[in-house]
Amino acid sequence: MNDKLGKKAEDKIKEWLDRPEEGYSFDRLPDQMSGLYGSCNICDFTLFKMPYQYYIESKATWEDRFDFSRITEYQYTHMLEKSQIEGVFSYVIVLFASYKRAFIFDIRDIDKSINDGKKSVNIKKIDKWTIPYIEIKTVPSRKNLLDYDREFSNTVFNGGKES
Repeated sequence: MNDKLGKKAEDKIKEWLDRPEEGYSFDRLPDQMSGLYGSCNICDFTLFKMPYQYYIESKATWEDRFDFSRITEYQYTHMLEKSQIEGVFSYVIVLFASYKRAFIFDIRDIDKSINDGKKSVNIKKIDKWTIPYIEIKTVPSRKNLLDYDREFSNTVFNGGKES
């Protein structure tokens, strides 16, 4: 991922979800430099919205395709493990920058897709996607990469149930 693009995508997620006044306990996990022991983060962000906990990884690409291999083995394993706990969800938010569209994938659905032999999702083939997804409502912006519709988070971060 282009570092500038990735940072912009992360900034948008922070802008979208950092709302303590609305009951969101949102934290950015600081990037860890691989040191002697090769420490790793499970994801980019954590979010608690009563009564649910979320692990959120942000990915962005200028390409038509998002390869699941862009999720590190450590992230994949640990996010999947966490999502087995009742009330805990692990999401990967993928921004297809060229299309100004963003999607949320549950790590359990990515796991099923991988087990079914899928290696990626291609936005040009969205009508053939078998993986469940939620498209984040976005508002194209000339000033920014894009803006998220803030109200959309109320339907996403409610334990996987549509409001």
